[in-house]
Amino acid sequence: MKRQKISEMVVDLAGDYIGQGASLEERQCRLKLACTCWNYACAPEKTGKAQLDIYMTEYRKWNPEATDEDCQKKKRMLESLMREKRKKYPNVNSQIVSCDLMSGVNEERLVIAVAPQ
Repeated sequence: MKRQKISEMVVDLAGDYIGQGASLEERQCRLKLACTCWNYACAPEKTGKAQLDIYMTEYRKWNPEATDEDCQKKKRMLESLMREKRKKYPNVNSQIVSCDLMSGVNEERLVIAVAPQ
């Protein structure tokens, strides 16, 4: 049986979210955020929640135009990605250390590097 790659797991979890980006740059940003959620979900649940809270504090700082509603919506979406990762891949705890969206002629593909467990 072929072992599933982390990149395939990330696409399974967040492919729709990533694909909603209107440009390659926006899809790359969404990929990075999805991988951040993956890493948060690999931590114990309490730690992952604390990491997400820190992320949201920084998000608010760097996006002052974001409304409370925008921030709540974003946080719910990120929590959803984390829950889905824990549900589908509870025993995969490899940390993603880099991720890139490579653009080809008629396709894009993910290149993900993980730290050894």
